Amino acid sequence: LINPKVQELADAGAWAGCERCRRSFSSVFMANLTLFQTVVAGDAWGTMAIPVCENNPELAVVFIGSLMTLVFGVLNLIVAVVLDNFADNRQKDVESRAFDMELHEVEEKK
Repeated sequence: LINPKVQELADAGAWAGCERCRRSFSSVFMANLTLFQTVVAGDAWGTMAIPVCENNPELAVVFIGSLMTLVFGVLNLIVAVVLDNFADNRQKDVESRAFDMELHEVEEKK
């Protein structure tokens, strides 16, 4: 899907100084490596993704989809950690209140 468009851009001289750009989507491994470099590391966003998106706007869905998946994945992990901490604190609070109520009940019986 992306490789033929990348080859057209490489033939047109879009990446004259980039040796890796022509083969960036030539195989599944190279495509994954390129998406990792572009989306996760942010290294080649301007080098690789912008020329592809400018010449083929429909392919922006691939790059934006990858970026949004990563962003929401990380956000989901952060929210999970925060909620887990809140749940632990709530459980400790419930246990503390139960202990205080038992202690108060014992004192009333005396």
